Amino acid sequence: MVRLTRQLAERVAELARLMLDDEGSDTPLHELTTLALELIPGSVAAGVVAASDTSWVFTGSPATVADLHRTQLQSGTGPVAEAIRHGEARRIDDTGLEQRWPAVCAAMAGMGLDSCLVLPLRTDHKPGGALAVYGGGQDAFAGAGQDLALLFAAQGGVAIRNAAAYRNCRQLVANLQVALESRAVIEQAKGILVAEYGCHPEVAFKELSRISQSTNRKVRDIATDLVAGRIDRSQFGPGPA
Repeated sequence: MVRLTRQLAERVAELARLMLDDEGSDTPLHELTTLALELIPGSVAAGVVAASDTSWVFTGSPATVADLHRTQLQSGTGPVAEAIRHGEARRIDDTGLEQRWPAVCAAMAGMGLDSCLVLPLRTDHKPGGALAVYGGGQDAFAGAGQDLALLFAAQGGVAIRNAAAYRNCRQLVANLQVALESRAVIEQAKGILVAEYGCHPEVAFKELSRISQSTNRKVRDIATDLVAGRIDRSQFGPGPA
């Protein structure tokens, strides 16, 4: 068990690095699905549902698992839908005896799946998503199998959350860089107007804003054109300071 836990940690670390490299790609979620099949005892099929900024992303092995999950989220019923909605694990030990989700059990039986375990993924989105593993026999995820699946889902959620935090920080830095560059070019443009018209810097900025509003363009773009000499300066007419 110790050896398997160490292997899990190493593989999830690889997954986290992949998430950083494949921004905007579904590849890390496919990798998470593959890892679940490889490392969780009793699993013969698996799938991941994860929230993006605007929609849900579905992966499955086989692909019919993703369709099963998509149907549950559309209808709002089933173990995957409930695990995401309540943030709690859901388990089916025997599709022939389960009474809570007859439509899901019928679909699973048609796919040759007799049991499943669905675990919420703790990510930066609320709700974040879920990992579902399926067994070909009854009670596939009792005992140690469930314990390892819980650990796997926890580590997978951390990997997704950390990757998202890194991307958010990187985007913040990029936004700050754009803001600094915008401020610099605006200050240059103000300096040109102050030198040419002898006006106060505040008056120069108001003039840039006036042209921006009248042309429906950003102040930064007006300033960039002024500095680059791509704009007719006669349209500026600030009074003296």
